[in-house]
Amino acid sequence: MGLMDLFKKKKKPFVSAVIAAGGSSTRMGGENKLLAELDGIPVLARTLMAFQANENVDEIVLVARDDLLVTYANLARAYDIVKTRQVVAGGATRVESVWKGVTACDPKCDIVLVHDGARPLVPQSIIDRVIEGVQSSTCAAAAVPVTDTIRRFDKDKGFYQLVPREELRAMQTPQGADRKLLAAALQHCVENKLEVTDDVAALTELGANPALVDGSYRNIKITTKEDLAIAASLLGVER
Repeated sequence: MGLMDLFKKKKKPFVSAVIAAGGSSTRMGGENKLLAELDGIPVLARTLMAFQANENVDEIVLVARDDLLVTYANLARAYDIVKTRQVVAGGATRVESVWKGVTACDPKCDIVLVHDGARPLVPQSIIDRVIEGVQSSTCAAAAVPVTDTIRRFDKDKGFYQLVPREELRAMQTPQGADRKLLAAALQHCVENKLEVTDDVAALTELGANPALVDGSYRNIKITTKEDLAIAASLLGVER
């Protein structure tokens, strides 16, 4: 490698993964979906293992409810998730919880990935694509084309309007951004009490335009007991 090649070679960014694990699991009938076993391993442990295995991720910050901080810290230790540097208490809303996770990241962090703790089957390729998307576009998120027929109800006109599904994408995680940009976007939402359901929405509030990268239909979110059965069937499918 020549001298010019050395100058051209980009420095590897420091990547932190914030795992949002503060949900209430109301649609699981009160059972904590993150501690539910998926082929003998808790859902949250599988999620953490995915980011532990990714060579581009440098640290993991786990955001949890106050009453589960010790439980989740012990879980990470039991499954040797050594990248888990901190387990921090979340806030009253998702956006506040993620903001607290982002502010807890290592000071040298360049890129933050935010991922749902209930998405245990995230492929390594998606994590890599989101990181690459952030490097080229400042912020990026995984998404998949919508396959169902979607109709929007117009209450004023009293009918359902067909929405062209080729224009729609179902958002997934991880969603990532430059750390300073994401922290500013989340802080803006917290201070202005803006309710956003994901980090893309928070970023667009500041005028950012996140790039969408290919997600995967296997990257499902565990919300119901039926989702657990689906995830179990997907475990044997090659990523």
